[in-house]
Amino acid sequence: MTPDGSYSLDTLLRFLKYAGMEGLINPASARSRRTAAEHLGRELLPEEREDMRRVDVAELASRFHKLEESSVRSEAVELYVQRLNLALVDFFAWMDDPAGFSSVGAEPQRAIRRHRDGRSAIGRDQEAAERIALESTENPSNIIPVPLSDQHVVYIANLPLRLSQEEAEKITRVVRAYIDETSDREPDSSDG
Repeated sequence: MTPDGSYSLDTLLRFLKYAGMEGLINPASARSRRTAAEHLGRELLPEEREDMRRVDVAELASRFHKLEESSVRSEAVELYVQRLNLALVDFFAWMDDPAGFSSVGAEPQRAIRRHRDGRSAIGRDQEAAERIALESTENPSNIIPVPLSDQHVVYIANLPLRLSQEEAEKITRVVRAYIDETSDREPDSSDG
């Protein structure tokens, strides 16, 4: 992907997806920034949507919070603001110099091994998991995909932003109740 001169919200979202998949930005960071841009982007004015350089993120967050009322916690709005600001700094830096781009966000980049022909050298399972996670930003934000394999993804819905240790353990106990003890063992030769 190369810059096309557009500073639109759509270009920002494509950049974040590309940057996460290519390792320009930590994939989890790219995903969280994209989610923030999508949520706050709902309240963009048409001229802001076409040129993200016109966006005053604090003012946008204020509009968003007023319209969403109590359905979004103030802590979540603060996270969206922080993540959108980081996304915009990186987006503008990439637009200015894609070849020399380096993420200025606080999260570290993840180095991705490459083959000589430029293809990613990560394994198929890891690539599939990252692709699912990056594409999940099109799902509602309260649904979290957990890839188990190339063919199986579990979706967790309505998980709070922060869990206590006790709450996390309670969820873990429910998941553990689904363990099939027989699937982890090799068949016994005397069984058949």
